Amino acid sequence: MKNKKLLLMGSKAFKAEVLPREVRDRIDDAMAEKTAFIVGEALGANRLYQDYLKSKGYENVVVGHALTMRYNAGNWKTVQYGKNLNDREKAMIEDCDSAIVIWTNRSGQIAKNLELLKRLQKPTFLYEYSTKTKTARAGMLDPRRTYDKFYYAKEYYRKRE
Repeated sequence: MKNKKLLLMGSKAFKAEVLPREVRDRIDDAMAEKTAFIVGEALGANRLYQDYLKSKGYENVVVGHALTMRYNAGNWKTVQYGKNLNDREKAMIEDCDSAIVIWTNRSGQIAKNLELLKRLQKPTFLYEYSTKTKTARAGMLDPRRTYDKFYYAKEYYRKRE
């Protein structure tokens, strides 16, 4: 995944102590290529991403937020990507060239984001985790898979408003 801007996104329900090896390896590869990172400021996966980047002393990071900034581990540059969660997530996805996403328990917001990444044809590495079964699956986003079965209906009605 050679990129200019790599979005790191994930579920706040991801409660691991460290990033999974598959995710760390991809971040390490991107750092070696001097990639710019966009990361959120919410709990869960975003904090792990930030803590990892800070532990590596990486500086080319932008923390995206909506109205408030909750966490910025490295005192990096911040960008307000919208005034609410939906606007922020959409704008961050549109601003990136590719993404790494941690998806826990098939959360609805992340499912919606995966559909947008897929529709925009952004190369995306997906790490899926279930807290119920304690199982994980990792790989590139599948363009044939439906992550949010209601995505297109929601987009249709949103545009009509």
